Amino acid sequence: MYAKTVVGISLAIAALTATTAGAQTLKKYGSEAGWDIFIKEDMGPGCLVAKKLSNEAQFQMGIDATGEKRGYMALYTKADAKVAAGDDIAVLFDVDGEKFSGQATGQQMEGMKGAYVLVNNPDFIYDLAKKKKLTITSAGREPIVLSLTGTDAAFQSLRACQEAQ
Repeated sequence: MYAKTVVGISLAIAALTATTAGAQTLKKYGSEAGWDIFIKEDMGPGCLVAKKLSNEAQFQMGIDATGEKRGYMALYTKADAKVAAGDDIAVLFDVDGEKFSGQATGQQMEGMKGAYVLVNNPDFIYDLAKKKKLTITSAGREPIVLSLTGTDAAFQSLRACQEAQ
């Protein structure tokens, strides 16, 4: 199932501009298991979960419902991310030992830099709730290891948010 999904990872056409710090298009839906859940009106409306990894970094996963629903993952930092807006970055994802590859698109906004990747199947995002660890690697950068602890509860809230839209 994941292999088909990752083949569908594509470059984004529309820029994702959500961050928990500073974006006016977000409306807080709730919090669950260490994740904040937001509604992003200009994405369909779509819903996302966000987690601060530190005072400098944030990870997001969500649903873009502007057309056919699709999932996305994004990582933003206040530090120099060594990526310019619109740059394409080859990335490798390791989900509990299963490996996938794709292209991320660089993005800059209100003091944050990073990249995002769209996934043509929102179930890929929902299925991450059942996993333990996500490792993101790209050439010339240190791997980023994210614990997926609590994502099952957070994604139940994400689904409820998405169904309410």
